[in-house]
Amino acid sequence: MDKPIALDIFCGAGGMSEGFIQTGFDVLFACDINESAELTYMNRHNQLGYITKFARKDIREFSEKKFLKDFLEGKKIDIVCGGPPCQGFSLAGKRDQNDPRNMLFKHYIKTIKNVQPNYFVMENVEGILSMQFDSFEGVTGTVYINKTVPEILIKEFFKIGYQVDYRVLQANDYGVPQYRKRVFFLGHKIKKVKGGKFKSVVASPNFPIRNVDKEISVKEAIDDLAFLESGNSSETYNKQTKLSDYQIKSINGRTPTVNGNPISSKILFNHKTSSHSKNVIERFSFMKEGESLVALRERLGPEIWKMYETKKLRCQKIRSGKPSPTVLTLPDDLVHYSKNRIMTVREFARLQSFDDSFQFMGKRTTGGDRRKIDLPQYSQVGNAVPPLMAKAVAMEILKAIVITEEQKI
Repeated sequence: MDKPIALDIFCGAGGMSEGFIQTGFDVLFACDINESAELTYMNRHNQLGYITKFARKDIREFSEKKFLKDFLEGKKIDIVCGGPPCQGFSLAGKRDQNDPRNMLFKHYIKTIKNVQPNYFVMENVEGILSMQFDSFEGVTGTVYINKTVPEILIKEFFKIGYQVDYRVLQANDYGVPQYRKRVFFLGHKIKKVKGGKFKSVVASPNFPIRNVDKEISVKEAIDDLAFLESGNSSETYNKQTKLSDYQIKSINGRTPTVNGNPISSKILFNHKTSSHSKNVIERFSFMKEGESLVALRERLGPEIWKMYETKKLRCQKIRSGKPSPTVLTLPDDLVHYSKNRIMTVREFARLQSFDDSFQFMGKRTTGGDRRKIDLPQYSQVGNAVPPLMAKAVAMEILKAIVITEEQKI
């Protein structure tokens, strides 16, 4: 069987693509609007030796039929994968149904309609499940009144010939050292028959089940990197550290090159710490593992807290013996368990299950609204689908493709 061909849209740095490549897919095409994402994505694919055609384009232009026809060069796409930006759906921030980012999933549907793959995977935050629109006009022209996003997606995709199911998956169930819940929508091609019923054109994929015996802890994932103090950086590993199995796999690599062998990391990329003030370092030193700054403020009391107070209270010290909380795009949300500093890009990448050879390009960090434009390394990591989580989903798609070929559905 030839390698199935994938198109990765809203691809970002390429976490989804990593998982699909590890499974045996050929990700020939990708799209994202951001320049830094393109730099990171293409650097990785060039490093692996894969020829990937990248479109740095707004999805509203990318999803047009004429553009897709030229871009895909007549190739039959087996699967489209990707996750439209989730900030508008997130439960963590302000949920605004008029946020223009919420409309991007409409262009995901349009892309599927125009590409007609056999399968698609769409990933997003849990908040998308409860997001409701007063009025939403779909790709098919149907106007949905007071409907949730899942209701819209299921009906829209059915109208263009796809059966959709969705489920919330947890990254720690698939070997990712992180408590990260994300909803995955899986779609497969169908043919409508009389009475509003349908027949599957291809085998229906299953959702992955837990594939690890035990959770990977933060310490197992990044303890070999815990030699940097605030304001330092390193491109070399600490050779004295005894490595866990997870650390060995991260260093040796999981994603195969075009020749079939992963890349063993010789250079420690993206391992640079922030320079904290003495006051910040002391504040971090007071925190216990798992403790937030809100809890610390209560524990210290008003007099002592006054010497260390900060407006940034959404911050906690990471627990070493458990998987990490969800890695987000803000570096100062999590404090290292044994060093009085925030985490490095490389440490976050480990918690996301990226290989150490995967280098994040562009600015390391940036402030305020510039993060939306620059997409610094921390944002690239935090926005990514964990490769091992993507791999678990990709394995189920591949099984369905094999069944389809064997049974000639």
